[in-house]
Amino acid sequence: MADTGECEEQNANRKHCANKVHRLRQVLKITHGKGKDFKTPPPVPLESIKDGHLGLLLYEAERAWAYAQELLNENVKAQDGTIRRRALSRFRKAITWVTELRERASALYQSSPPQLSPTSYTEVIAYHLMISGRFQRSKDEFNPALKDLCVCRALLDQLVASARSSRDQALYTVFSDEIDPEIRHCAHEIGRAKAYDIVAVVADLAPKNLESVVPSGTALLAALKSSVASGSGRDHDLEPVIWEGKPVPIRSPELVDAFLRIQKTAHVLEGDRKQSTKLSATDKARTHHSSRGQLAAFDGVLSALSDAEDLAKKLVESQQGNTSRSAPGPGARDAVFIHAYVSYQLLARRIQRDLLIVDGLVQPTPLPTGTKALQTRSQKQQTDPRVYPAVIKTLDTVLQSLDQMRTLSITDESQDIASALDVRISFTKAKRCSYLALAHASVKNYGQAIALDQRGLLHLREASTFENNAIVPEVLFYTLDAESSVAGLAETFDEDTLRFKRDWYAYNGGNVDTDPSSVKKVKKPLFFDVAFNYMEPPMDELRRRAGKEPLKVEQPASPTTRIAPPNASALGARSKIDVEDEDVNEEEAPPPPSSAAPSSGVLSGLLGSWWGRK
Repeated sequence: MADTGECEEQNANRKHCANKVHRLRQVLKITHGKGKDFKTPPPVPLESIKDGHLGLLLYEAERAWAYAQELLNENVKAQDGTIRRRALSRFRKAITWVTELRERASALYQSSPPQLSPTSYTEVIAYHLMISGRFQRSKDEFNPALKDLCVCRALLDQLVASARSSRDQALYTVFSDEIDPEIRHCAHEIGRAKAYDIVAVVADLAPKNLESVVPSGTALLAALKSSVASGSGRDHDLEPVIWEGKPVPIRSPELVDAFLRIQKTAHVLEGDRKQSTKLSATDKARTHHSSRGQLAAFDGVLSALSDAEDLAKKLVESQQGNTSRSAPGPGARDAVFIHAYVSYQLLARRIQRDLLIVDGLVQPTPLPTGTKALQTRSQKQQTDPRVYPAVIKTLDTVLQSLDQMRTLSITDESQDIASALDVRISFTKAKRCSYLALAHASVKNYGQAIALDQRGLLHLREASTFENNAIVPEVLFYTLDAESSVAGLAETFDEDTLRFKRDWYAYNGGNVDTDPSSVKKVKKPLFFDVAFNYMEPPMDELRRRAGKEPLKVEQPASPTTRIAPPNASALGARSKIDVEDEDVNEEEAPPPPSSAAPSSGVLSGLLGSWWGRK
C-alpha cells in the first residue's frame, strides 16, 4: 500500500514548486501571454541567462517529478493502467526540463570565462542522473538505471568531501540517503551478488561508467578538487558531536542549522564563564554582573536547545510516519537517538543553570565591619534564612531534570552514565535535606531538622554505594568529587546536627511537646504557596466531610476596636468623632522599615517576585 504521509509530502512539494514557477515567470517576464491564446516565450540568449532562469527549469522539473510520484502512489492503490501512463508522461516531462537545465548549465560552464562553478555544474549533473535513473527504474530498466544512480552517488560523495559548509554537506548526504534504496533494488533485480553492500556496488560501477554517462567526468572531478584546494576553507563548520567517545553524524540540514545556533550560544556562555573565573572574590561580591550575564547566556543556550528538541521530535514523527525510508547506514544514528541526545543536552544545561542559581543564593551576606565574632560562622549560618525555601525549590527542579534524564534511552544503554546519574540524584536529595533542615531550624523546629539531617545521611550513604571512580564526560555538567563534595556534605550534616541539638537544648531543654493544643501552634517554613498565603483553607468543610466537628476558633479582637471601660462617662467628654479620627490616623500610619531588608541586590534579581513576600 502507498504511504499516506509520502503522498501528502509529494502533494505539498508539487504546490510549492508551482508557486515558485509562477513567481519566477512573473519576475523574469517569460509568461505565456494573457487570455486563452498560448504564446511560447522567446528563447533566452546565453549572455542573458541569470540564476532565475536555471531555477525556473529546476522547479519545473521538480514539479513534474513530484506529480509523477503522486500518480504512482495512486496507481498502487487503484492498479489502473491509465494512471500509470499519466505518471510516466509526467516523468518524461521532468526529463525534458532537467535535460534543458543540464544543457544550459553545460553552456555556462564551458563558456570563457566560465559563468558556472564546478560545484554548481556537478550538482546539476547529479540531479539529472538522479531523475533519469528513477525514470528508468520506474520502467523496469534496471541496468541503465543502476549505472546512472551509481555515478550520481559517486558525484554526491565527492560533493560531500568538498562541501564548503556543514549545511551543504548535510544536503548532499540527504540526497545520497534517498537514492541508496533505489541502488539496492536495482542491484537485486539484476541478480548482483551482495546487492545490500551499496558502497561496494558504487565503487565497482561508478568508475567504469563515469565517462560514458558524464562526458569529461574525470576532468570535472579534478576541477572540483582543485577549486576546493584553492578555496579559503569551510564556512559555518559544525564542531563534531561526540557521545561516549564516538562521533554522532548530523544528517539533516535543519538539525545542522539548529546545532550551529547551539554552538554559537555555547561559545558565548563559555566566554562569560571564563570571564567570571578571572574576577576576584571582592569583585564578585561588589558587582553581580557575572552571575546575571551567565544566566542570560544560559537562557540563550536553552532557547536554542529547545528549538532543536522540537525539530528533532518532528523528524522522529516524520520518520515513524514514512515507512518507505531506509534505515541509517553504518555509523549513522537514527532520528530517535538524535532526539534523545538533544533532550539530554537540554536537561544538562537546565541543571547547570539551576546550580548556578543555587550558588548565587547561598552566597554569604556581607558582614558589618568590626564584627569579628560573626566571621567565624559557617557560610550557611551567614545566609539569610528566607533564601532556604527558594534553594529547596530550585533543587527540586534539579531532581526533576535528573529523573527525566535517567529515563532517556541513551542513558539506559550506558551503565556508566546511569550509575553516575544515580550518584548525582542521591547527592542532590541529600543536599536538599540539608537546606530543608536549615529552614526548619530557622523557625525553631529542631526535631524535624535533626530527622531531616539523618535522612540526608541515608541519601549520602546511597550515593557512596553507587560511586564509580571512572570519569564519564557526559556528566561533567554536574561536577561531583567524592572526596570533597560527598565527604564535605557528610561533615556538614554532623556539624548541623550537633548545632541543632545545642540550640534545641537552649530553646526549651530539648523537650518534645506532645500536647495537641500546642501542636497547632508549630510554625512551619514558608514555601511561597500563593493560594494558602492569600486565602484560608476550608478546614471546617473538610472536617465536616470527615465526620468530625468543626474547630471552635476564638476570634481575636481587632486592633482598631476600642472597648469602652465601664466608667467611660467619667473619663471626660470625648466625642465619637475624635475617636474615629484617631483610629483613621493610626491605620494610615506607614509601617516601620524592616530591619531584615536584603543588603545585596543579587537575591532580588535571582528570585524576582519571591523575595520579600510575607
